[in-house]
Amino acid sequence: MRALQLVAPSTLAVVDLPAPVPGEGEVRLRVKACGICGSDLHGMDGSSGRRIPPLVMGHEASGTVDAVGEGVTAWKAGDRVTFDSTVWCGECGYCREGRVNLCDARQVVGVACAEFRRDGAFAELVTIPQRILHRLPDALSFEEAAFAEPVGVALHAVNRAGEIAGRTALVVGAG
Repeated sequence: MRALQLVAPSTLAVVDLPAPVPGEGEVRLRVKACGICGSDLHGMDGSSGRRIPPLVMGHEASGTVDAVGEGVTAWKAGDRVTFDSTVWCGECGYCREGRVNLCDARQVVGVACAEFRRDGAFAELVTIPQRILHRLPDALSFEEAAFAEPVGVALHAVNRAGEIAGRTALVVGAG
């Protein structure tokens, strides 16, 4: 499969890689659209320590299920999906409390650091744990669906802010 890979700090190349094989509880997604996050742009020079080459970046994506791994029953080839970029374990105390962003074993799609490496969606195919998939309505285009993750972040911030009508709010974001 073809992929856009970070091959060295600040150096991207289109490369041919073996197609990923979905493991137990995973699906393989045929990527139809993938956004470029600010964290990909400012992380690719290596200064953040979260984009260690070689790495296929990209975590704001949508596509169709291409294949399923063992134990996957809720998804089938052709299903239209997007995914949460945070891969959580489901077992630790944080996950049991619904605070998956603080998971003890947290990983992020399209990120490589000292603790983990998980290739992302700047590729034709990517494997994703079934527990972070979200089904897409037919009326939503793949390009629109690729914005689900950043829109979800903004919506979460608005919900956490509470009632702010008539008040001043500062919105800060860096990708």
